[in-house]
Amino acid sequence: MSLKIKLPLVVTFIVILCTSGLGYLLIRHEQNVLREEVRRRGEILARQLSGVDRVAFYYVATEIKRLKAEDSTFLSEMNLEDSLATSPKLYDMSRSLFTFLAKVTDSVLVVEKDTLKTWVQEAAFFDWDDSLVIARPETRKVVLNEPGDGFTFVSPIFVRGDTLGFAQVRMDPRVLDKAIGDALRTILPVICGILAISILLSFLLSSVFTSPISKLKNQAISLSKGDLAARVNVRSRDELGLLGRVFNDMARNLQLSYDELKEKLIEIKRLFKMATEDGLTGLYVKRYFLELLSVELRRSIRYDRPLSFLMCDIDHFKRVNDTYGHPSGDVVLSSVARRLAAATRDGIDAIGRYGGEEFAVMLPETDEQAALRVAERLRHAVESESISLKGVEGVSESQITITISIGVTTTRYEISLEKLISAADKALYLSKKNGRNLATAFAVESL
Repeated sequence: MSLKIKLPLVVTFIVILCTSGLGYLLIRHEQNVLREEVRRRGEILARQLSGVDRVAFYYVATEIKRLKAEDSTFLSEMNLEDSLATSPKLYDMSRSLFTFLAKVTDSVLVVEKDTLKTWVQEAAFFDWDDSLVIARPETRKVVLNEPGDGFTFVSPIFVRGDTLGFAQVRMDPRVLDKAIGDALRTILPVICGILAISILLSFLLSSVFTSPISKLKNQAISLSKGDLAARVNVRSRDELGLLGRVFNDMARNLQLSYDELKEKLIEIKRLFKMATEDGLTGLYVKRYFLELLSVELRRSIRYDRPLSFLMCDIDHFKRVNDTYGHPSGDVVLSSVARRLAAATRDGIDAIGRYGGEEFAVMLPETDEQAALRVAERLRHAVESESISLKGVEGVSESQITITISIGVTTTRYEISLEKLISAADKALYLSKKNGRNLATAFAVESL
C-alpha cells in the first residue's frame, strides 16, 4: 500500500476518533444541560403550585369565616370536606389552576385531611397572620430512578408551621427525550460535515505532500537502473526540498565518479592491452601468454585433463624480409596471425607471438590426436590463400604464398612449463627437419 493511500487512512482514522470523542462530549454536555433545565423548571413549578395552594387555602378559611358569620350552624351541620368541595371560590380556583398546569406538566395536590381540618377550624375561629400564607415556600426535590418515569418534584405546603400537604409536579420523560433528539439532529450533521471536510482535506494534503515523494521515488528508481542523469525538480525549501537537493547532489556526484571511473577503466584497458598484446599482430605477447599457459598447466595437472601446446614458425621468413623488405614482413606476420586466430576457438584457446616469426597456441581440454587435427587446420589456413602485398612500397609482386611448420606436444601429467615448451620446440624442429610445412607431434615423456 502506497503512502498516498496510507496517509489519508491514518488521518481519517484520527479524525473519526476526534470527532466521535467530541460528539460524545457535546451530547453528554447537552444531556446534562437539558436535565438541569428540567430540574430547574420542575422546582419552579412545584414552588408555584405550592404557593398557589397556600393562597387557595387562605381563601377557603376566609370563605368559612364569611359563611360562619352568616350562619353560626354552618360547621356543625355540614361536614368539613363537603364545605371545601362546595366552596365556589375554592372550586373555581382549583379548576383554573389544574387546567393551566395540565397543559405544562402532570401535577398532583396531596392534602393531609386531619391537618387541613384542624387548620381550617383554627382559621375560622382565630385570627392569624396573612404573611405566613404568602411566605416563600420551601421545595423538596425527588428524582425517580425507574427508567422512563421522568422527574418528580415535591414541594411541601406550610401554613402556620403545619404541613397541610404537598404540591407534586411530574415532568414527562418524553419532553427530555425530544429535547435530546433535537440536540442530536443539530449536532450530528455538524459532526458529519466536519468529518467529510476532514477526509477531503486529508486526501488533498496527502496529494500535496506525497507528490514530491513520488517524484523522488521515480527518479531514484531511474537512478538505480543506470540513468545517472536522473534529477528532481526542487522548488520548496522545506524538508522535502532539502531531501530533493541532497538526492540531486548524490546523483551528480555519482555521475562524476562514474565518469572518472569510466575514464580510468578505459585507461586501464589501454594499458593492459599495451602490456599484454603485440602491437603488430594483436596477439598476446610472450610474457603474458606464458602466464596463461602456466595457469592452464596447473589446472590440467590438478584435474587430470589434457593440455596441448603448439609452436608455429613461418617457413623461410628471413627470405621474405630480404626479398620484399621489412614492411612486407610485417604484412605477412599480421596476415598469419589473423588466420591462426580465425582457425582456433575464441575464448578457449590462446594464441601468442612467441618470437620474431614464431607463434604459440594453447589448446585446453585437447588430446594429441585433436591437437594434430587443429595443427593441420592452422597449417592449411595459412597455406591455402596467398597474402596480398598490394600497396607495400617498393614491392613489384602483388601476392606471395606462405607456409608454416608446427610442433605439437600434449600432457596431462605433472611436468614443468619449461619441459612442455622444450617438447613443443623439439616437435617444431622435427617438422622443419622433415621438409617444413608440416605438423609433427613429440611426447613430453620422450625428453
